[in-house]
Amino acid sequence: MHSVLLVDLAAVVSEHGPAILYGRETLSPEALTQYWTATHARFSLWHQAMARYSRAEQTDDQAAMDAWWSDHTALMEEILVSEMLTRVVAALGAGMDANSTDEEISPVTHAILLNHLEASNRVHQIMLKAHGAASAKAEQLNRLRQGIESWTDVLIGRMSLRNSAPVQYAIARERATEYAEEASQQGHGVTRKTSNALMNISMHAMINQRMSSEPALPAANREVSRSVMLMLRPELFDSVGALKSLWMHRLEKSADQTDRMLDELTSADIHEAETSDSLELTGGSYFERWCS
Repeated sequence: MHSVLLVDLAAVVSEHGPAILYGRETLSPEALTQYWTATHARFSLWHQAMARYSRAEQTDDQAAMDAWWSDHTALMEEILVSEMLTRVVAALGAGMDANSTDEEISPVTHAILLNHLEASNRVHQIMLKAHGAASAKAEQLNRLRQGIESWTDVLIGRMSLRNSAPVQYAIARERATEYAEEASQQGHGVTRKTSNALMNISMHAMINQRMSSEPALPAANREVSRSVMLMLRPELFDSVGALKSLWMHRLEKSADQTDRMLDELTSADIHEAETSDSLELTGGSYFERWCS
């Protein structure tokens, strides 16, 4: 599995963060345990690879360091790129625990992020020391890093429209907050869904263009993605396999909120339906009112 697909998964978690946060009890301990296990197995592989570079560096073996760069550029790309998903999951954990007296999720997701940042910082150090044939590769990695940082803050900002807890995991909080404010002005329903789709496509294209075509650790990436998918429990999906919106979760969760949902569906302005998504807004009698 190529790590650019982890970026796509981060985009899904970010886009549907409000719905996932609303159904806090849907995150099982088994899913969290699997996420911890999968990420630490990958951390171990990363550290083994970077330990080989350290040994070559200690002996000042330039040939060995050049060979290491040739063999591990894709691995360094994966470390940098997959940090996006790790940050988004940490932001999700913070949001889930924000309104709870018991912090059950965020300590785990935060600890995993700290381990990932240790690996990312090691990559940054290796990039700074690059010279000779490795300089060009280090420059490419730096361009990738810059793009990743910007897009990470976009994803975090998108999760922070109604819950400020995820912002703490942005790389530049001011940038993430600014995007959250801009996103809140984009409207709702079709407008926001279209904006998110275009954003996800642009992010995927930019990162994919700056990465190697072959993955370094496809099996490890696959296990991490599976563990994150376990957090998206079956009850978060509808009958056609699409993630339910925050509106649908609220409707299923509490009968007391049904009146608000019905008010939105009969509102005169489509943009007043803040918690409805485009799929629900184009269904049944609501769609007929706008096409008659």
